Amino acid sequence: MKLKVILLALAVALVATTIYAAGKFYNYYEEGQEYMKRGDWDRAVEEFKAAVSLEFKDRPKVRTYGMHFVDYFPHREMGVCYYNLGDTENATKHLQLSQAFSSSKRAQEYLAKLGRGEAPAQTVPTGISREEQEKLAREKAQIERDRKQLEEQMRAVELKKKAQDEQAARKAVEEERRLTAERERLARLESERMAKEKEMMSKGRLPTGALTYDASRVTQVGTRLSLAILPFDSKGGTSEVSSMVQDNMITTLYNLRRFKIMERSKIDEIVKEQKLGMTGFIDPAKAVKVGKVAGVDAIMLGSISSTATGVALTARLIDTETGTIITAKDAFSDRTSLQDIKNMSQEIAIQMYNDVPLVEGYVIRVDPTQVILDVGTNKGMRKGMKMVIYKEGDAIIHPATGEILGKTVTKLGEVLLVEVQEKMAEASILEKEQGQSLAVGNKVVAK
Repeated sequence: MKLKVILLALAVALVATTIYAAGKFYNYYEEGQEYMKRGDWDRAVEEFKAAVSLEFKDRPKVRTYGMHFVDYFPHREMGVCYYNLGDTENATKHLQLSQAFSSSKRAQEYLAKLGRGEAPAQTVPTGISREEQEKLAREKAQIERDRKQLEEQMRAVELKKKAQDEQAARKAVEEERRLTAERERLARLESERMAKEKEMMSKGRLPTGALTYDASRVTQVGTRLSLAILPFDSKGGTSEVSSMVQDNMITTLYNLRRFKIMERSKIDEIVKEQKLGMTGFIDPAKAVKVGKVAGVDAIMLGSISSTATGVALTARLIDTETGTIITAKDAFSDRTSLQDIKNMSQEIAIQMYNDVPLVEGYVIRVDPTQVILDVGTNKGMRKGMKMVIYKEGDAIIHPATGEILGKTVTKLGEVLLVEVQEKMAEASILEKEQGQSLAVGNKVVAK
């Protein structure tokens, strides 16, 4: 029995390691391709961005390890993803860049589709729940039925108008006016339905003023901090509320693009394998164990407490390497509707985002087991945060336009902040890339 449990744990760990493979450009590229196969275009784009942060150019026959080579076209695949997301501007930009680096038939085909204005197969909009999708579909179907009935009635009116009977003609004119008013009413309903759908799709887009930095403007070296959001303990509530909060946290933080968020289905699989229960409380020690099995840098766990006076929501971000709490947040509302609880969870997600900023700096001292960095509490850094050390290389120049797109980066290692002062921090070295050494003047960026 014990052997079976050990083998099962190893199998789960192996799967998780495969999902969150450590920091090689080809790992991210392969993960992006897997997401594409499932039609998860947004997550695929994030993986390809991580890949190009380490190896920018599209080209065939790129060596990964030993004598293993792959055709490496991340910009082309990003272009395909953006095409399927309906973002024609980014699709064109990345497909043209791929063509400039190394021409391929696949990029040519998608550029031709864009040139013809050919739309991708319709996909389900992100940010809308299944219930909302079904409701919108029912409303659309009803409007379509009403429209068809209206067209039949309009045709009947036209036939009446042609009749010689003057009285019938007058009635037909009155009927035409009535149906015209009905058509206008249906047009208003359709407009309202489309506005509602647009509002639902934009739920994940947060007000700019709520955020203290823009993740898209910070240098990316490999992947961002990987995070698993575990089921929230529901005290006095229901499992449905716990599930809603977990889903909303995942959606909000994923849309902010600060963290690499583990998929809910994979979290559920691991929690089930570890026999921890889907809605019960998970203590920090067990949560860290789940995070290690999942292969993520941090986990989030929390609780929802419902009382006669309102609802309280708490959440903690815990480093899986050390078990240290990186940050903790809470919120309370005397209103207890599902929408109010959802608003609280979004508020906490934004606070978490702001509390774990993407900061850049430099290495100012190197010791055998630790480094000193020029980032501190004045930049929002705190004990338990991780940073990536890297060095910049040559400029990346667009082969067709001559535009400088950025610089090549080489990842040197990762460190963990152990002591943080106002303007500096001590960090222990977690890992160093093979064949690389750390030096004063190397750049750092929060993971």
